Amino acid sequence: MGEVYVDRNVDHDFEEVSNPVAPEAVRIVEVNDGDADHTFSLNEAALEKVLLDKRYADKKVAVIGVAGAYRKGKSFLLNFFLRYLEALERNDGQKEGNWMQPETPLKGFSWRGGSERETNGILIWERPFIVKDLHGEEVAVLLMDTQGAFDSQSTVKDCATIFALSTMISSVQIYNLTQNIQEDDLQHLQLFTEHVPIHEPSVFLQSLIFLVRDWSFPYEAEFGFNGGQRTLEKRLQVSDKQHPELQQLRTHIRACFDDIQCFLMPHPGLKVATNPNFDGKLTDIEPEFQHSLHALIPRILDGANLVLKDINGGKVTCRELVEYFKAYMKIFQGQELPEPKSMLIATAEANNLAAVSSARALYSRNMEEVCGGDKPYMSTSELGVEHERCRNEAIREFRNARKMGGADFSMQFLDRLEQDIGETFENFKKSNEGKNLFKSMRTPAVLVSMMIVDYIIQQFFYLIGCDGIAGIFSSVFMIVLFALSAWAYSRYSGNLREVGGHVDEAVNWLWREFISPNTQYMGALGGAVQLGEQLQNASQPARTDQLGLPCTRTYTPVAWCALVGGTASSLPRSAFPSVASSITSSQL
Repeated sequence: MGEVYVDRNVDHDFEEVSNPVAPEAVRIVEVNDGDADHTFSLNEAALEKVLLDKRYADKKVAVIGVAGAYRKGKSFLLNFFLRYLEALERNDGQKEGNWMQPETPLKGFSWRGGSERETNGILIWERPFIVKDLHGEEVAVLLMDTQGAFDSQSTVKDCATIFALSTMISSVQIYNLTQNIQEDDLQHLQLFTEHVPIHEPSVFLQSLIFLVRDWSFPYEAEFGFNGGQRTLEKRLQVSDKQHPELQQLRTHIRACFDDIQCFLMPHPGLKVATNPNFDGKLTDIEPEFQHSLHALIPRILDGANLVLKDINGGKVTCRELVEYFKAYMKIFQGQELPEPKSMLIATAEANNLAAVSSARALYSRNMEEVCGGDKPYMSTSELGVEHERCRNEAIREFRNARKMGGADFSMQFLDRLEQDIGETFENFKKSNEGKNLFKSMRTPAVLVSMMIVDYIIQQFFYLIGCDGIAGIFSSVFMIVLFALSAWAYSRYSGNLREVGGHVDEAVNWLWREFISPNTQYMGALGGAVQLGEQLQNASQPARTDQLGLPCTRTYTPVAWCALVGGTASSLPRSAFPSVASSITSSQL
């Protein structure tokens, strides 16, 4: 399969749309074989598109991973997991019907027969599946496929890194083996998990299932979990007769995982192994293998049996899983596998970042309900009150989350949350201001009003024979008309944005310094201005001067007219009617 490239400027508010392309797995970790150092890269955009989809982001997640040697049928097996989950969704959690679809070719994760490697890196299915758990709560189930180990193109570090990443992320890791559990299988498992801090119970690896394919000794141990568990106990048994190295290996494996099981499966049949055209139909698979699938898959994926991802005693959501992916990828970028202490620190950091992510998402959701895109304009003071309420709730969410590293370690992440909330609040404020009809129409309203007043004064001076002064007002009229035209062109075409911004700044200055302080001299027009300002910012704190005192400076009508190029002394006193409203500009 080719790599999936997604724009990193990903919008996390995904909508469910019709997609004509067949569902497929998404590669999120790629091994750069062409690089001499065999580095790894994380496709963050693809990962976030899957896990931050609003349908799944805040749901608890169970991650089922499969790892092991290459060309041993991992992807083939995962496609039966897909069928089961699809059937659960179709039947709303009920298991009626033949979910195995005997006549249907096997599709999903890329698979084929042959001896060459098929899977590269780590892949997850393009969306989680929603399943109701034992308590009726909807949880997300994510399937993860991994590159096979020990092929001719992979180094030991490649194999160890892929297995370690898969194991740290999974809530259930299936260790895919063939024919038997041999000593080298246990040695590889020890190698792959030696980075785990086994003395730190908060980062236990959760569940490991030894899946032994092509089991040829059913007379010693029957197929299924019962025979598998007896076989596993024999292989992991520690005795005084064993060499200390063998004892230490078994002790290490038991210490790494919270739960270890084993399942024995028969061979699927010669048609599967030797037919190059085999397409996965059950009619070509031995009945005994089908019975094993019926026993294995519901035991792992049924809602009553799901193992949710758990770190430090807290259930992990899809949103939080993104942070763990990023943190683990970061420490596996070095030339050597990380030390247990490094893994512990990375887990603690990811744990706190996950708490930050969840708290930030809670703040955004709460603010969206208050002043989101479809909500009406809210005054500045009311918006500030709601911001404080949502902020306090988000901080409380962060403080209540189970976090690793101690209080001092978590303080830096609390500061980061405060900063993120502040930035998000600024975006909400800008969005809210955009809904303020009075403010958005201020520039054209002021400019048109200036043109009307200018025209009246101009005609007055023509009437009394002062053509020179009237010419000045005529020039001012043309300047204002040009400014209005440039502003309108900028606003509706998207061009000349800087010019439009300068016009807005000039009008705001004019409004703040001259128009608003002189509303008491404007009669009915002044009352309208006062009402508009009250609607715009009913409870905004009063402006203060340099000494911190209330700003009471006003410009008289004479000064105002002089500043626009005229002389107010020629105007009759009736041009400035008495105040029609008892509301003064200082009350605004």
